[in-house]
Amino acid sequence: MASLWGAYNDCMILLAPAVAALLLTAAPTAVNIASLPGAGPYFALTFDAHVEANGAAQLLALLRERHLHATIFATGRFAETFPGLLRRAADDGHEIGNHTFSHPHLTTWATNRRHDTRPGITRARLQEELLRTAAAIQAAIGRPPSRFWRAPYGEHNPTIRAWAAELGLVHVDWTHAEHDALDALDWVEMPGTRRYLGPEAMARRLLNFEAATGVPLAGSIMLMHLGNSRPDLPLLEALPIVLDETDLRGLHPVTIGELLARGGVSLPPAAAGPPARP
Repeated sequence: MASLWGAYNDCMILLAPAVAALLLTAAPTAVNIASLPGAGPYFALTFDAHVEANGAAQLLALLRERHLHATIFATGRFAETFPGLLRRAADDGHEIGNHTFSHPHLTTWATNRRHDTRPGITRARLQEELLRTAAAIQAAIGRPPSRFWRAPYGEHNPTIRAWAAELGLVHVDWTHAEHDALDALDWVEMPGTRRYLGPEAMARRLLNFEAATGVPLAGSIMLMHLGNSRPDLPLLEALPIVLDETDLRGLHPVTIGELLARGGVSLPPAAAGPPARP
């Protein structure tokens, strides 16, 4: 586990209910939920929603037909641009989380492969992004979003997570191995590039993750996107393959909130009343 801990910027990987409960209670400012193997035969199905909605309605219909619920991390821009779509997702029972307003880079990872806080990203800037998004989501769905948030591009560090925790928010990552991650790569849109995958390969990448890395799918958090600009809409074919195969393996997709509940983990109390704007 030391390699996992060091490989992803000292993020806390939640390993078992007892450990997870301790981290969430004792150090909520540093928490990063990336997996919860103690939750039993369940995994969290999560979708990021940035600015594209291409294929989103079809994905929601697919999940509705299968009576499945996922966690959707929406940006404020998505909530303002597609309020009806987000309301439909919430009405279907999906858990809605915060993905910042404008989807900014928060760390220097893209330039130096380090998660140093990016110049211009301050406590006030981050909290304004999160508060604006919470307001946009509430306007769209008629109630506040969940307390879960996800940093754009997976760029975060303990300081950034602590700023968000001041607003009562808990960061949710996706599951990582030492040299890989449980990411469908459906966001890679240029054919011919190394990580561009067709639907079948996309599904197999996710389904083979445990065999390839040794990190269990049980208790994992899977990353997909609610919409993108690919004309072939690969998730509409890939997701049923994943869901059918995981069902055969006895694994069941759930929201982040349910994954924590299945693992016996409770969130720390949020601050009383709405947080003040920074």
